[in-house]
This record gives sequence, structure tokens and C-alpha cells, in this order.
Amino acid sequence: MPNAMTLVAFLAALNFCAAVGVVYVKYLSRQSYTEISRSQQEIDTLVVEWNRLQIEEGTFSEHARIERAAQDRLGMSLPELEDTVMIIR
Repeated sequence: MPNAMTLVAFLAALNFCAAVGVVYVKYLSRQSYTEISRSQQEIDTLVVEWNRLQIEEGTFSEHARIERAAQDRLGMSLPELEDTVMIIR
């Protein structure tokens, strides 16, 4: 009988350790999922910001916009044909 009680106690302890291990792994899994979710939200925010910046860059670098700004703000204009000089080498 003492051997049977020892075996039962050993198996109970082993079962308890396995249960604690399962709980710990589940805890780590939930922490990892939370971190992944947080990272995914940050990625989504950065993607939206990147797209906004690309649209803004396209707007500011548009040739017609630059030409309009040069005409309106600086009073610049394209020279007339008689005001140009062709240099031939």
C-alpha cells in the first residue's frame, strides 16, 4: 500500500505541475496577443500617416501648383519669344 500512495501522490504532483504549466503558457500567450494587437494598431496608424504624407507630397510637388505659386506669389512668368536669346556654339 505505501507504494500505491506514493505513486498517487507523485501523479497528483505531476498533474498539478502540468496544470500550472498550462496556465503559465496561456498567460504568456495572452500577453503576446496583446502586444501583437498593440503593434498592429501602431502599424495601422503609421500606414494612415504615411499615406497622408504621400498625398501631401504629391500635392506640393505638382508642377502646375508650383508654376501657379511662382506666378501668384513672386510675379514670375514665362519669357516671351522676343525676350529669349539662343546661344549657338
